[in-house]
Amino acid sequence: MTRWLTVGCAVVLLVVIGRSVLVNVESSHARKTENTGLTWNRYDRGLVLAKQQNKHVLIDFYTDWCGWCKTMDEKTYGDKSIQAILTSKFVLVKVNAESKQTVQVNGKTVTEAQVAAMYRVNGYPMTWFLDPDGKAVSPVSGYVPPDEFSPILTYVGDGWYKRMKFEQFVKRQ
Repeated sequence: MTRWLTVGCAVVLLVVIGRSVLVNVESSHARKTENTGLTWNRYDRGLVLAKQQNKHVLIDFYTDWCGWCKTMDEKTYGDKSIQAILTSKFVLVKVNAESKQTVQVNGKTVTEAQVAAMYRVNGYPMTWFLDPDGKAVSPVSGYVPPDEFSPILTYVGDGWYKRMKFEQFVKRQ
């Protein structure tokens, strides 16, 4: 009897500690995001806003355990020049690629993990760009430092992708 009581208490303690660690990881990611001064939207809300505001969409697919995702938040999204481009040209969306949180897509309720699957996200961070009507423009895989991200944002945000390849655009700069 004592042995089962000890095992039971140990299990309860592990569950409490595990949930505490998970909550701290999730809340620290949210704080870092808020500290950038950027407004991030849910997927469904972001698509509606983009159409209303005639802005492109940037979707940041991330996971809570991804170190490069946190680096992207801090260094790239935390950069003031990047923030200026993002707020003027994009509606920002964050999608936790492993989340069961639901959003509405074409009248159906799906999880954020299912949204990530729709975009064939298989590594993190993954940034997808959409036009104001929600049509896919292009993905960018992995962490991208601010100096490399800035021309990508200008290329997409100003619609250069409609007229030329990215390599041609970069040579013009």
